[in-house]
Amino acid sequence: MTVVVLALDALDAGLINHFDLDAFRLESGGEIETFANTQDVPYTPEVWATVATGLEPAEHGITGGGTSEWQNPALDLASTVTGHLDESTRGTLGKLVRSRTGTRERIGETDRESMFDADDAVVHNWPGVHDGKPLQRAWDLMNAVAEGMPRSEFERELFGLCAQQFGWAREMLAHPVSIAGVHVHTLDAAGHAYADDEAALGRAYERVGEYVQEIVAALGEDDELLVVSDHGMRTEFYPPDAGEKPASHSWRAYASSTADTYPKSVYDVRRWVEERAAASGASASDDDEGIDMPTERLRELGYLD
Repeated sequence: MTVVVLALDALDAGLINHFDLDAFRLESGGEIETFANTQDVPYTPEVWATVATGLEPAEHGITGGGTSEWQNPALDLASTVTGHLDESTRGTLGKLVRSRTGTRERIGETDRESMFDADDAVVHNWPGVHDGKPLQRAWDLMNAVAEGMPRSEFERELFGLCAQQFGWAREMLAHPVSIAGVHVHTLDAAGHAYADDEAALGRAYERVGEYVQEIVAALGEDDELLVVSDHGMRTEFYPPDAGEKPASHSWRAYASSTADTYPKSVYDVRRWVEERAAASGASASDDDEGIDMPTERLRELGYLD
């Protein structure tokens, strides 16, 4: 059995209902508790590190300036000072620094234990835990849209990343892993770009929903799927957001699972996932054979020293 965790950034409980999309409504689900730490609304790296570890930001360390790291003490200090700024402003400042210095920041990673530390657990692109480069690419696309990138190019790049991430999750179902987690930033980027365009954002939700249903169709008899978000996204067209700043994060985080229960808070996700995985007893086979690589031939070809 594999528990697949789809971390769908900014999947909004209210917008699921607004667009009336059953693709995200699995066996059980609903709006869940999330939190804000350095900002007035939930912030991506902080919340996803909490989802994976079950810890408060002060404990896992991905907080404020710790959400990005520069290989330069002065830039690290500046990142700490600007940690309270919104995602868009931080992205613009980061781009300015990169253009002037040639230095690229990295998403900070916690050194605390997470649900992906089990021997038979795997993770791909999870902010605050593993490989933040795909998230940085999505942020770059958001900045490019603000600077005039054509919609067709934005969607090609964004959904290209999305397809890769869902494809990875689907492939993991063919291997003996207990937990497979992947973060997908598609709806967050689309929400920032299309907060004033109901039709365009609706199409983005429908496309991601199709990917979710492809995972559902690929599940084995004993596999489980958890879809979870860190926050939602305010829009101009959703009535409850009247008077709020469009394209800002909402508190409408969401979770849904193919099981008869789902975590009610971002703090509960790790425990829920590990309990489901433990109940299955899934693990790699003890007699899994190693691979006898021809090391001498690899040396001759220059692959090994």
